[in-house]
Amino acid sequence: MEKVIFKRAALSAAVVAALVAPGMALAAQDMMSPTYGKSYEAFADDAKLSGGIFYFQRDRQRVEGPMMADPNDSDKKIPNPKAGQYKSNLSHATAQAALNFNSGYAWDVIGLDIGGFAAYDLSIDETNGVNEENEFSFWGNNWSQGDGLSENGASLSNAALKLKFMDGAITAKGGLTQLYVPGIMGVNWSYQPGTYRGGQVEGNFGGLYLTYAIADEYKAPWFKNTNGFSKAGNYDGAATQYSDENQIDYIHALAARYTFDNGTAVTGSFGQSEGYMDSYHFKLAHKFDVLGGLSTSYQFYGSDTDNNDYDGLAWQQALTAAWAMGPYGFRLEGLWTKAEGDMGNYLPRLTKGYGNSQGANEIWWDSRSDWNENNEKALFAGVTRSLDDLVGAPGWTVGVSGAYGWDAENGNSTRVDGEEWAANFDVMYTVQDGKLKGTLFKLHFTDYNNKQDELGSWYYPNMFTSERDVKFHIIAPFTIM
Repeated sequence: MEKVIFKRAALSAAVVAALVAPGMALAAQDMMSPTYGKSYEAFADDAKLSGGIFYFQRDRQRVEGPMMADPNDSDKKIPNPKAGQYKSNLSHATAQAALNFNSGYAWDVIGLDIGGFAAYDLSIDETNGVNEENEFSFWGNNWSQGDGLSENGASLSNAALKLKFMDGAITAKGGLTQLYVPGIMGVNWSYQPGTYRGGQVEGNFGGLYLTYAIADEYKAPWFKNTNGFSKAGNYDGAATQYSDENQIDYIHALAARYTFDNGTAVTGSFGQSEGYMDSYHFKLAHKFDVLGGLSTSYQFYGSDTDNNDYDGLAWQQALTAAWAMGPYGFRLEGLWTKAEGDMGNYLPRLTKGYGNSQGANEIWWDSRSDWNENNEKALFAGVTRSLDDLVGAPGWTVGVSGAYGWDAENGNSTRVDGEEWAANFDVMYTVQDGKLKGTLFKLHFTDYNNKQDELGSWYYPNMFTSERDVKFHIIAPFTIM
């Protein structure tokens, strides 16, 4: 334990030293300059204080599986007389408020970002422990500490120093902050972002972008405090999650992207969780001058582990296309996954447990499933339409989309031919002017179908039974200064 504490302290000290020392040195050199005061004033003069008020209401129902816990012996399973019927899985209405301060740069070098938020459940079904997992109010400090009840409260989302050099060509930040490395490291979102304890350096040199990030702790936005990284899963218990054999001291990642004059962009990334996983990312993107601008990409995500979670290199490959025609917007995407081994599905992050860290996979269809089972192929198609010309007022948009996945298997291919599909419907309105300008109202409905409901949830490693999911959002941003 002393060794672990020393490593974490050393990492934190290194990040802070790397970020703070240059700014202190420059400030000291300039202390007697007649322009010192004016340079320092930029810290406040260029500062921004902003935030938002948020509301999220959800009703999600899931088909009951063929077996249930024996009421007389929780360790036994008995046939479920309600198998095949829909049952409430999540039911809550939650409000959030956020406030963020982003300073300017004193001496055109150093600044400070501080932000936080509060969450409160306006209504929630406390008889169903699943509502503890609603991801918009709090669940203690980690998944293993749940007691079946969600928590209200507040948490920091940002408390970081920031630096810039060479007229902003090089930037850095460190502390409690958000880290993003293309295809490798990102954060979970509710309305607020997750938070790493770590730092990042970025550089832009013409068409070349370079970055490196490192962290030793993380919290998803439904946890109040940061925690270390682990090789274990969400429900393995705190003793197992943070045992010496499962503890991961740090994760880190680097990336390079080059954008050519014709708009073609090539990205390569590498990430690593110490002693557990190596991850790789490649993306080729190009926008064609057809169909009003056709944006396309090929994306590759790959990972291997030092245990049996993956048997060799697991990967996802994706092809994407998006274009607009008048009031219409179109998306067409395809995904193919290979994930042999104990996991049986592809993890889009550097650690095993959901919310223990987060990746930066760009494929997200808001269709409930992750579409990431071993050997699964999946397709997504969607269209949105602005209604400005039909309703006589700007701001209204509707959308329909669907996804279909087939050939799903478990990690050793003893279960094959899994199939799933989903249909989605969206209505959105954005206030165009007045005091509420920018406020978004959004209604989203998903009808998700697991074609093997009679086999129950998790028959394939990351596939639950059929669901009907209704989500209603209100997002009202504001700026104080």
